[in-house]
Amino acid sequence: MKVAYGKKVVATQNYVASYVGAKVLENGGNAFDAAIAISATLSVVLPYTSGLGGDGFLLAKTPEGIIAYNGSGWAPKGLNVEKIPSPRHPSTVVVPGLVDLWNFLIERYTSMTTFELLKPAISLATNGFYVSKSLYKAIKNSSGMPESWIKTYGNLNVGDKLKLNEIGEVLKIIAKDPREFYEGKITEEIVSGLRKEGVNVDFSDFANFKGEEVKPLKTTYKDYTLYELPPNTQGISTLQALKLAELSNVNKLPYDDEKRINEHIKIYGIVYNDRNNYIADPRFYPLDVDLLDEKYLRNRMKEFRVMIEKMNTQDTTFFVVSDGENEVGFIQSLFFAFGSGIVVKNIPFNNRGFGFSEGNNKPEPRKRPLHTLSILMAEKEDENLIIGCAGGDLRPQIHSQVFEYYADYGLEIDEAVDAPRFMFLGSRIVAEKRLKTKHEQLDYYSPEVGVVQALKSNKKINIAVADPRGEGIALVVN
Repeated sequence: MKVAYGKKVVATQNYVASYVGAKVLENGGNAFDAAIAISATLSVVLPYTSGLGGDGFLLAKTPEGIIAYNGSGWAPKGLNVEKIPSPRHPSTVVVPGLVDLWNFLIERYTSMTTFELLKPAISLATNGFYVSKSLYKAIKNSSGMPESWIKTYGNLNVGDKLKLNEIGEVLKIIAKDPREFYEGKITEEIVSGLRKEGVNVDFSDFANFKGEEVKPLKTTYKDYTLYELPPNTQGISTLQALKLAELSNVNKLPYDDEKRINEHIKIYGIVYNDRNNYIADPRFYPLDVDLLDEKYLRNRMKEFRVMIEKMNTQDTTFFVVSDGENEVGFIQSLFFAFGSGIVVKNIPFNNRGFGFSEGNNKPEPRKRPLHTLSILMAEKEDENLIIGCAGGDLRPQIHSQVFEYYADYGLEIDEAVDAPRFMFLGSRIVAEKRLKTKHEQLDYYSPEVGVVQALKSNKKINIAVADPRGEGIALVVN
């Protein structure tokens, strides 16, 4: 297993990013310093998962309490479609919120200069880095991409050295003042570039945008207190899945029992049905149903038949870091691999607007779409867990399965991440071969069931875990 034990630990989806975060901790930075350095590094070396053109969320525990931040962007005020036509259409681009999340942390929690934190990413962008297998695979699996993407990423092979000089220049500007990304000269250049690609955005869409500190959702699972990110994210879906599992007593069965798996499929069907009906930007449509109410959930279990859903299992990246006092879970994304495919200044811009659907979640100007990103935190006495993953729509399933392995089957957190998973994909149910079910079999370890990073902390030690299904690593700083 890719696991690290100690007080100062880090686990990310990429070995370079883990190294950068560990060095920041080693040089005296705190967990928030390390988080920005890691986030920026991932934005360069994993450009298909996330970056300056995407969003970010944070859920962290500090000695003063829990911090939650929603750095998801809104649609331009010029959005004028009733339905998003296709996954890569220019109307899918929303104002990116990741840099705003950095700014929030810089103003309140970091201890090092912003230039120190962004220096590793600037160096990687301007001096170049070698294309990994995962980046090459994402490139090869991308089709129908615009010319701006092809010029930047389209002709790369494993081991090629990739320089992203324009990203390096943008990072240097951000290092002086992150708000320059939203209301500076660079904003004018980005907006102009996006408009040339057909995105109906203007300067004020960036200048008026700010993310928000939010109050995390809270519920219980047996003797644990659980936290998740609130709407417009699907965080409540993870909590709903766990409450349904608790009420059904399904985890009294062996973890690989066919009946247990099938009961979970019904649970996930309920969860996604409710998510699609109720979750939207609360500034437009506040959630008016208590989806975690026990009576409501018991009724749903009686009446519900699983409907076929369409699942997006697209790219994201999540990491955890602890400095011995602060524990950070951080997730960032473009949505699909390389987002919209539109590239301005070497930056791939998101297609998060494809998360709009209909009803409460229909496309509207300055509205945030239903967001797949979320982070699970669990507390019990002096023990704390943070679980997150790459997994798109599958995130509630991935979070809940890892946590159930830990809470119900007595596995340590690294064993819970390692344990075999199954996934409801709507028209298909798949499972890793280790489960030996009747459903469609994947490899023994398959990234199709998510790539997880996790953190466990108590008074004695912290444990950071990187999923063996990905290319990341966990590191400790003594």
